[in-house]
Amino acid sequence: MTKQTPRNARVREAAASYGATQVPASDLKNDWHHWLDQVARGRRTIVVTRYGVPVATLTPFEEASRGPMFGSLKGWVTEQNDLVSPVDEDWDAEG
Repeated sequence: MTKQTPRNARVREAAASYGATQVPASDLKNDWHHWLDQVARGRRTIVVTRYGVPVATLTPFEEASRGPMFGSLKGWVTEQNDLVSPVDEDWDAEG
């Protein structure tokens, strides 16, 4: 008969293999600012657990690289002829 590893231990091992720190939700609640600093400054991932079961992760925010807003669509928009003049075709707006 083989002895199975408890679920909590497997979760801890999985979290550690990803470089994450496992923190019970009650500890997170009591020391919220500390753990946020760990994520923001330390670039760490925190796995939040409840009764030993992972329920959420806190990961560092990765800001998307943004280029300049103006000119960002250059080459995507093509120039069209006059768009507001009437066309030679008859059409019925209600039908």
